[in-house]
Amino acid sequence: MERAELIQEVKKYFQIQELVSEAVYKKHGETAWFIFQTEILVCLLLIRVGTGQPITINTWHKGGRFDERGYRDNLSEIVASKTDNDQLYTSGHVLGIALDFTVKGMTANAVRKWIVENKDMFPCKIRLERKYRGEFISWVHIDTKYYDKNPKVYLFDV
Repeated sequence: MERAELIQEVKKYFQIQELVSEAVYKKHGETAWFIFQTEILVCLLLIRVGTGQPITINTWHKGGRFDERGYRDNLSEIVASKTDNDQLYTSGHVLGIALDFTVKGMTANAVRKWIVENKDMFPCKIRLERKYRGEFISWVHIDTKYYDKNPKVYLFDV
């Protein structure tokens, strides 16, 4: 599938506002799809279609509190705080290759299990975060960072 066709398919389930911050949307509007690498969009589409359930990423555009679960620009709070504290930040969120989300009616662990069980559907290696500071997270983090040593689906803890 060509990238333009892929984006049209993703648009059947998601608005670009769900994937970017308000600042990015104000600057780039509907053209902000350019930010995301093709592989992460394919993964998002496969999960949405495969689970058959709605996915929630950012909700700022509907008055919700989520605004950094997709692309994180240099003005976003998480990125700015790292910069202010002289911390290196190379998250996939700033590279257009990572998303945090929840799937309606499924726990994060159930979604991760579904992804592992269906890993052959995915066109690339993916990474899934499981724990943050020792606690299982209640959302799914997926990214397409490539490390030779990693298996097709790599579960990691921060």
